[in-house]
Amino acid sequence: MTIKAALLSYSLGTGHRRVADLLAKELSRLQVESLHSSLEEWVTRDYDWLFRHGYLLLALHFPWVWDWMYASPLFSAREALGYSFQRRRETRRFEAEGFAACDIVVATQYNAMEIAADWKKFNGRPLRLAAVITDFDAYPLWARREVDLFMVAHQDLKKMLMDKGVAGDRIAVTGLPIDPAFEEQRDGEAARSALGLPLKAPVALVVGGGLGNGPMEASVRACLKAEGWHVVAVCGKNEKLRKRLAPLAQAESSRLRVLGYRSDMPDLMAASDVIITKGGALSLAEALASRRAVIAMPGLPGQERANINFMKERKWISVCSDPMELGSFLAASPAPLGASPLPKGAANLAALALCELAKTPVPASH
Repeated sequence: MTIKAALLSYSLGTGHRRVADLLAKELSRLQVESLHSSLEEWVTRDYDWLFRHGYLLLALHFPWVWDWMYASPLFSAREALGYSFQRRRETRRFEAEGFAACDIVVATQYNAMEIAADWKKFNGRPLRLAAVITDFDAYPLWARREVDLFMVAHQDLKKMLMDKGVAGDRIAVTGLPIDPAFEEQRDGEAARSALGLPLKAPVALVVGGGLGNGPMEASVRACLKAEGWHVVAVCGKNEKLRKRLAPLAQAESSRLRVLGYRSDMPDLMAASDVIITKGGALSLAEALASRRAVIAMPGLPGQERANINFMKERKWISVCSDPMELGSFLAASPAPLGASPLPKGAANLAALALCELAKTPVPASH
């Protein structure tokens, strides 16, 4: 019998979608029929404005508000983000899209998990529900009893969830699903040659995730103050940032290259000595898998700062709280960590765990 899986993401950035796409690809390889759908394609307009546009507005323009909301015990103690009328309305849309008829629903983002968990709770009907936590923090709202399987990036996150009342047999430490290309040991000189980068001079790669946010411009300018370093800045989909950096790239044409959204990030990381990135969990995991030294810039409030703190406490990365000091960090020639401390082949491990769950009968709720 063919297993049907619905993978649900939400475009608050690019990471949740990329994880869902990776899992869909891996599940298809295992003969699972997969459908990937992003919430903004079918939730009501006011829901999307509140949770997607609202989040980006707060995180990018009023970070102190989102920081307070994320840390506040009053906020985290709520059973769900949505209001009661929204939650019931979105579960009807969830059912109308046909997701409830699938053998398994996999959420790679919190709102997607909440809607599926609410459908299960309100209807009291069987639904196999899995959640991929794509951050290095177990936010209290994740711990819904309706979720049959949580997939986390590290053993310590399993303990965090268990401390919030989730049974250990409902948690699988699969690692964070990233493109296997990042885990391949690529020839750095060959990558530099293909990209037209100097073979001997040190190269710093500055990235701000798919949206190109964070203190990118200040970071690039600071890196150029480090003697002898060449800088590659990947602006993602932030076209305004790319245009702002264009005059600087012309003035520093021998040392600075400014790029837009790229699909060859494994090659760019392989060609670099140091990767300077924001606090997105996927970007950090990809950088660690590439076996390059990683410096984290100040991240967005909430989960990004939690990601940075998680890795800083374990000495996996260096953290530069002031972008203007990056030149000093580069001058010190930071050493790479070596092999990534995260599980390798996470997409495959997660897909295998999902296949096992899809074959298991589950009750309507735990």
